[in-house]
Amino acid sequence: MIRSYSICLVALLAGTTCLAPIAPAFAQSTSSSQMSDMRAEIANLEKEISKSEAAASKYDGGALAAMADLNTQTLRLTKSLLEARVAAEETGAPIEIKVPAVKPEPDLAAKILGEFQKQQKTVNDALKEAQDAGGLMGALAMTRYETEKLTLAQLRQGWLRAQYGIAFPGDAQQTVQFNAAPDQSQSPQDAKPGVAWADPDHPEIDYSMAIFSSLHDSDYVMSGWWGIQHSKAAIDDSAEVVAMNVSGYGEGLAMHHPSLIIGCIEHEARVIYDTDEYLLSDFNSHRMKVTVRVDNADARNESWSELTTSEGAGLFGAKAEAFIRELRGAKKLFLRLRERNNASHDLELDLAGSERAFKDTADACGFSLLALRREDYRAIQTLLNAGGFDAGTPDGVWGAGSSKAMRAYQSANGLEETGTPNEETLTAMGIEISG
Repeated sequence: MIRSYSICLVALLAGTTCLAPIAPAFAQSTSSSQMSDMRAEIANLEKEISKSEAAASKYDGGALAAMADLNTQTLRLTKSLLEARVAAEETGAPIEIKVPAVKPEPDLAAKILGEFQKQQKTVNDALKEAQDAGGLMGALAMTRYETEKLTLAQLRQGWLRAQYGIAFPGDAQQTVQFNAAPDQSQSPQDAKPGVAWADPDHPEIDYSMAIFSSLHDSDYVMSGWWGIQHSKAAIDDSAEVVAMNVSGYGEGLAMHHPSLIIGCIEHEARVIYDTDEYLLSDFNSHRMKVTVRVDNADARNESWSELTTSEGAGLFGAKAEAFIRELRGAKKLFLRLRERNNASHDLELDLAGSERAFKDTADACGFSLLALRREDYRAIQTLLNAGGFDAGTPDGVWGAGSSKAMRAYQSANGLEETGTPNEETLTAMGIEISG
């Protein structure tokens, strides 16, 4: 079932698609010259409407199409108000669009004009970045471009209000329908009757293995080769997740049972290679050499932290988050850990079912699985603000305020309330995630 989610964008929205800096055509002038200035602005708006319509036709639905359409609608509204003002002054004809008059503020208009010119440059820079980028970065760059145009539109209408006393309708708020991700709330049936813990999405895995039974008894839920356990931190009741990949787990008479463990413990992301045997480490550095190969990429050497148990090595915090992002979408992983005496311990892993393990970990620790830059976070904050979800000043820093706004948006649209800009949420907002 496909559901529609909505986000409200106030209709002080439309901007210009022109590449050259464009200030409103009419500047400080006498009353007699204002009429010709307004006619010139109407002609300019007609050109911008044509360009905005052409730009909107290039988007195949989603947030970008919605915002571009609002740009066009607001340009038309601005043009209609100017035409009505000109008609009223010249002919005394009745104004069909009824809006209250406000007192012009020339000093404020001059300040807004300066901001308008600065914002035009920002729009041009955003467009250039969007043209140069591709994939996810390209999609987010286009979102930044459209949101910068919305800011430009707000300045345009603010300038008209301050310069000429033209007020815009207060009920111009519009609702934009974004395409939502498919409803995945329905739980599939077990793949193998009698094996209650089996993941039906992976019938190729033998869930009768003893390790899966043991994980199930410890309240782990299976996802491919992963067992995932949810709990709460004793110190503050924050969400904790432990996900264990057991595809390299020895069965039968195997003496050791190595595994890869990722998780979120007390707000910190962790990636652990558990060798299940005592290792000789470097007592001075407490670091261990680990060779990593993801899928068919070239192997690389890294330095991981020694575990306090002396039975493996791990990554923590930002390094763990980056490693989890790298594994997203990968099918296999090879790890080789070397002891101080150069003895090696290899682990080959099938990563089937990892998407859920990674998502649960990221949601618990409040980080995104997408490789987002500061500019990307700023664009998302701008979208939230435009929809009435207060993320504060769009500064690209994803803090408590942004998380609160994101949770509010997710709650309003029937999404899991993680507070993070995950793929499901961005898709619901209409931002296309690709490549």
